[in-house]
Amino acid sequence: MKKSIFLLFFGLLMGQDADGDFSLGEISFVIKDFHLGGAMEDRSSRSEINNGIGSLDIGLLKYGFSDIDVSGEFNDYNERAKLKYKFSGPEFEMSNFKMDISFDAPNVWLVIKEELANEYADGAENYFDDIKEAISSYYSIYNELPNSINQLQTMNLLSPPASYSSSRQWDFIYNPPGKIVAESNKEMPGGSGQKIIHEFTGSDIEDYFSSNSYYYYNWETSGYGQYDDWREPGPVKNNVEISVGKVNQYFGSSGSVDINDRNQIAEFQLDKAGFSVSKANATFVVDRTSKSTFSVADFKSIAKNVAFEFDTYNEIPIVEKAGFELSLTNLEINVPREVQEEEAFKQIADYLNINSGKFRIREISLNVDFKRSRDLKINVTMDTQFGKVIVDGSFSIRQPIQYESDFSLDDLTIEISNLSKPIVEFIDVWEEGTGNTLPRKGKSIYLEIYGDIDDPQIRGLEGLNF
Repeated sequence: MKKSIFLLFFGLLMGQDADGDFSLGEISFVIKDFHLGGAMEDRSSRSEINNGIGSLDIGLLKYGFSDIDVSGEFNDYNERAKLKYKFSGPEFEMSNFKMDISFDAPNVWLVIKEELANEYADGAENYFDDIKEAISSYYSIYNELPNSINQLQTMNLLSPPASYSSSRQWDFIYNPPGKIVAESNKEMPGGSGQKIIHEFTGSDIEDYFSSNSYYYYNWETSGYGQYDDWREPGPVKNNVEISVGKVNQYFGSSGSVDINDRNQIAEFQLDKAGFSVSKANATFVVDRTSKSTFSVADFKSIAKNVAFEFDTYNEIPIVEKAGFELSLTNLEINVPREVQEEEAFKQIADYLNINSGKFRIREISLNVDFKRSRDLKINVTMDTQFGKVIVDGSFSIRQPIQYESDFSLDDLTIEISNLSKPIVEFIDVWEEGTGNTLPRKGKSIYLEIYGDIDDPQIRGLEGLNF
């Protein structure tokens, strides 16, 4: 590369024609059989993490460039130089990565459970404040305390809990003179029948509400928001293990540059660019028994044969062709029993057909093919334990893109099958409620979408608005 640049520079100085080339097979940075280990102890009384010990091992770590080829020429008569290039890089490779860390820390699942409980209690607490203000308003008007919450709502001094608010997950009762009770209902993710009680403990109830002195009350709870009783869980043994079979990242390009008064790129092609991970596994063990795992057999994303056309009259280059692939196979997540027992997780697990705390994605694949500067085809497959979706589509693109109409829909089909029972029931309820019936092909939902991209239509459901 230095040779070609030198010759071009020499030609410019001497007013002569010149040409040259430079090539390099590979230049890289390599580390093999790397190991790092150590231990840590923090004697501070307020330390949340202590007694740490861990290790890091990498079989191979490589970073560099390869297949570098540069050539150039200079023409004094046309006052123009042209530089051609081809290279691969930066390229990154890592294999046999292993990390193992052990440390003492609070049980993360108990901490999360307590935080969720506090969030559930916030809905009751917020409405408690509204009730107290309404009682104060009622007392200032009638110089007496109301009989119930219904009385406050009837007189428009208190609005019902909003449908989008977490307060709707509670049922409220006011027992005069100073007791307010909230009991969780069936909408509460943590389960119904839990109670939170606020009761005024002073001797002058009227003064309590007339002066908005809300600081002296008893707090009782049977499951949520145990702020007074809660103590941070004591430290337990935590262990994290991560292993990756192989990681690859690569990039390769070729093209040419015209060096003139505009220094314009004449041609650029992305030959290859990608990232892949294989055999990735992670394990998190809390208190030696609570185990969570994450694993991916293979993941990769690839862009290839991307070619650009540069036009003097357009600032934005035109894409001539391009290909893109993305795939993921056998992703699995296992959650511990502490998470499985949470009502909020149970609802999600039922919807997504998660059994025994195991969430799986068998396959996700995306293929994009763009040709002749205008024809775009897309194929997507997603196969999971709660359903399978296959999307096939073709589109037309007019370049350079200036308006939304330059992107048009030629054909698009979506096939949905193997849905979990709760999703099927949801669709049945939707169809019954709206009077629409989703088109079927055998046992699969089969949607054919056509029309303008700004106003697409589903065949058989033309009246349905997106």
